[in-house]
Amino acid sequence: KKKLTERKEAAAKNAKEAAAVEAAVANAEMDIPDAMVDFQVDQMVDEFKQRLSYQGLSLEQYVQFSGQNIDALRENMKGDALKRVQGSLVLEAIVAAENIEANEEDLKKEFEKMAQMYQMEASQIEGMIPEEQKENMKKDIAVQKAVEFVLDQANVTEATEELDFEEK
Repeated sequence: KKKLTERKEAAAKNAKEAAAVEAAVANAEMDIPDAMVDFQVDQMVDEFKQRLSYQGLSLEQYVQFSGQNIDALRENMKGDALKRVQGSLVLEAIVAAENIEANEEDLKKEFEKMAQMYQMEASQIEGMIPEEQKENMKKDIAVQKAVEFVLDQANVTEATEELDFEEK
């Protein structure tokens, strides 16, 4: 029961974050080169291949069973790929505009999460990760902080709307 509750809470939080980022994207103006979308589609195809392999299938088998070809699969992914690219660009812009950074404490918390997941010591995890990857982790943490920033801004708006509603 506890795990189900945690999953539902996590799903609700993810949905709120996605909606907040989507709203931020809707308010942004940007021109996205096709190459960026194509690169994202490539990544999504690789992720899909990996998920299929966990189920004992290859991409070729999936395509054969589903009756579509790889080009059609890629075309179906373009819309989501565009959304991912837009979301990433908006969040990176927010990180820059709001001077959002991940510090060493944030990185240590991430190592602790990883240590719990892999049942290891955080110091072991930290020692295994090269500096370049640590910098990438800091960027990812900063982007997550930007998501939280956007969500907080959305909550302020929701609270204001609730106050306005109550006053009427």
